[in-house]
Amino acid sequence: MRKLISVAILNFKEAIRDKFFWGIVFFFIFYLLFCIFLSKLSVGHSDKVLRNAGLIGIELSAVTLIVFAFTLSFYRDKNSRMTQIYLSNFSRPVYMSGKILGFIALALAYLLLAALLYASLLYLFGVFHPAVLPALYPLFLKIAIIVGFASLFCYVFSSSLLALLSSLFIYASSVLVVSAFNIVSAYGSSPQKFMIRLVYAFLPNMDKLDIRPLAVWGTLPPPDYFFAVTLYSGVYILLLWLVNLVVFNSKEY
Repeated sequence: MRKLISVAILNFKEAIRDKFFWGIVFFFIFYLLFCIFLSKLSVGHSDKVLRNAGLIGIELSAVTLIVFAFTLSFYRDKNSRMTQIYLSNFSRPVYMSGKILGFIALALAYLLLAALLYASLLYLFGVFHPAVLPALYPLFLKIAIIVGFASLFCYVFSSSLLALLSSLFIYASSVLVVSAFNIVSAYGSSPQKFMIRLVYAFLPNMDKLDIRPLAVWGTLPPPDYFFAVTLYSGVYILLLWLVNLVVFNSKEY
């Protein structure tokens, strides 16, 4: 356990010190300024627009940070042969798990920082509602799942570009597939319904981890929702970890 935490802390510190992390932070600050501009154009609904745009910005910037930071970190270590040094001191499961845990911690740190900036802006303009903060918890679970996929694609592909694009593709697909699922379920043929249900079951159900529309209007789902999404995400992350372990153990570094 001590070695696992050591690897996680090391990866977390490296990612925090990286210029890319702070670049994303400054990007989010400028994005919040743009949100203010959007809210001024929406007379009568400026509070909803500001809450909604802010939550969207947090999600997109967090996904960008994690996918790029994890991919760049892995291939930088691989190309500099740091991975070999790590594996000479730590077992493969410890190294792999520590790296995943470190970037999940990075996602949490970024979300807390973004939440502070976001809540301060809402409070400054008098449109803050407590419901927007719990909405970040399902988002954290969503990002944790993306960390697992980013890790997996780094082990599968020798190209950092392929790994990065694959991670972004999984995120976009898992967000968009629910729309296709609803349409095909209502109007599709039996083979189409079978295929879309198979795809929907395989991809992470990001629609279940999105309560932004409720939070924007100042409402939240019942408490058992948070237990259900925690259980779902925990099981999905565990399965991803097992797949990561099998693939990573089959590779030579």
